[in-house]
Amino acid sequence: MHNKKTILVVDDHPIVLEGIQSILSPLDYTVLKASNAATAIEIARERKDICVYVIDYSLRDSVDGLRLVAELRDMGLYHPTIIYTMHEELWNISAILQANVEGIVLKGEDITELTRAIEVVASGGRYQSPAVDERREAATQTARLLSAKDVDVLRLLAAGLTNRDIAAEMKLSEKSIEYHRSNILRKLNAKTMLEATKKAIQLGIID
Repeated sequence: MHNKKTILVVDDHPIVLEGIQSILSPLDYTVLKASNAATAIEIARERKDICVYVIDYSLRDSVDGLRLVAELRDMGLYHPTIIYTMHEELWNISAILQANVEGIVLKGEDITELTRAIEVVASGGRYQSPAVDERREAATQTARLLSAKDVDVLRLLAAGLTNRDIAAEMKLSEKSIEYHRSNILRKLNAKTMLEATKKAIQLGIID
């Protein structure tokens, strides 16, 4: 690389920020670091030479990674973005895919996946790591399996709420909740809600 490329890394874990900097600096990248959304926005306003953002999906302050992406877009400060996350649950992968960012890499993968993603995205491409590709396929199939309301009902059932509680929470009739319960059992091919819940956890539909 003849020209240094500037990357802004946003992560609330100092060790992750230092680790990424130590890997990218020898590759001739200038690495700017932010531990929260407010600092990231401040740096994005000041620096006009950023070519890629690497943003953690879950930041400890009130603004998570995807919300930060939305804010950067609204402010006209958006640059190609890689979401770097340890959360590989299907609903999280689905949310990241819907955010239409240029790259997604899981923190559990080899760090070379992140450097590869940065190279590709900095050159105008899009990159999803192999593990994300696998999860995306599962997320797509799962999204077809249960509706968003089915998932909401299932989460509340798993939390121990009764049909009446869930109806009140979701502002639906108890009959509607019963309908969603039947759907969940049928779609997950389960005989009981406990079995359905276990299957949903295995599939990554709920936590």
